[in-house]
Amino acid sequence: MATTAVKDIALEGPENYHSWFSNIKGSVPKDLWRYFDPASVDDYNPEPEPVTVATLRPGATSLQQLSAAERTLFAQLRTVYNAELSHYHRYLSEEAKLRNKLINTVPEAKRVLLPDEESIRQWISSLQAAAKPSDVHMKDVTKAKHRSMMTGKFVDWPSVGPEKWLSEWHKLMNDARRWSPALYSDWASDFVLVWGEVPGAKRLCDRLTEAESSGEIRNWDIYKASSELKQAWDQRLIRSGMRITGKGHTTRSVFATDARLDEPEFFEETTDEATEETTHSHPSSRKRVAFDGLQQPSTKRPARRTKTICWGCEGQHNYHYCPLLRGSNPKKIKLTDENRHNFNKKMEDPTFAEKIRKLREADLITKKLFKDAEGRSDG
Repeated sequence: MATTAVKDIALEGPENYHSWFSNIKGSVPKDLWRYFDPASVDDYNPEPEPVTVATLRPGATSLQQLSAAERTLFAQLRTVYNAELSHYHRYLSEEAKLRNKLINTVPEAKRVLLPDEESIRQWISSLQAAAKPSDVHMKDVTKAKHRSMMTGKFVDWPSVGPEKWLSEWHKLMNDARRWSPALYSDWASDFVLVWGEVPGAKRLCDRLTEAESSGEIRNWDIYKASSELKQAWDQRLIRSGMRITGKGHTTRSVFATDARLDEPEFFEETTDEATEETTHSHPSSRKRVAFDGLQQPSTKRPARRTKTICWGCEGQHNYHYCPLLRGSNPKKIKLTDENRHNFNKKMEDPTFAEKIRKLREADLITKKLFKDAEGRSDG
């Protein structure tokens, strides 16, 4: 199984020493780190001594000179030797990679702390003495980051969504958990201060405030709050894609076509309805009428209808009415086992499944708006 390479972090200053050290430690296999760890005193054993026939019988040069018992022991010793030698070469390989990683992540001004004749353990010890910050310093840095994030609030969604803010918030909360637990305990109120006035996020903030007041905040964490905020953003994207027109009241004409999501697949025009509408509505396709009022026979061949293929289940029907896509079957469309198999197979793809979820959610919103519009029209 392939391993994912650990991205290097440069030791630019005391503020990122701990992330740099964690990165260095994480790049070394756990069973070998103790030979490089400044907090350890373990040293790696020297290269193992080779095992030869002379090891068991001085002066011997071939296996034939050994007894049966000695040959058995020789085979066992060679097995142990080969394993130790393989482990030793692995250690040398990791040592070389770590030495190169340290040189590449330490600024040039600090490379004087990395003389060639010293071990890696001595290198890391020297860098610790020069760059490792005190706990008090890290608490001050965390508080400064907290103040910086809390100097502004949103009254509307950022143009690209909440992702960037959430990324910074996660980093801050991770630092707060380690260096300032008291600050971490106030995370819920800080979240509400920033997002409390944003339409769509206000309901989430109200729930957080209520949970904090009732002492049930333990059921929340920063990741659950982040997930809820992302869902609110997704809902906002769905609603912003719908257009409502009309001054007095909304009528059915507003929803002449089904709501579509902003994805390439949802704009494919391969249906019979689209072909017929285009053919009949184009000025050049109208039947010519003679000046005397008599209709002239048309010599133009009727447009060939495009075969309708549903992109969801590959059935021969308009995808607007596909029961598997929409979750309902008002047109009483008959489905085959092959259609269901195709759809279920595609649903194994998380991206496809998410599109279906959004499509069905948009349908529910459209139906609700229809119902509201009919209520206003009746009134």
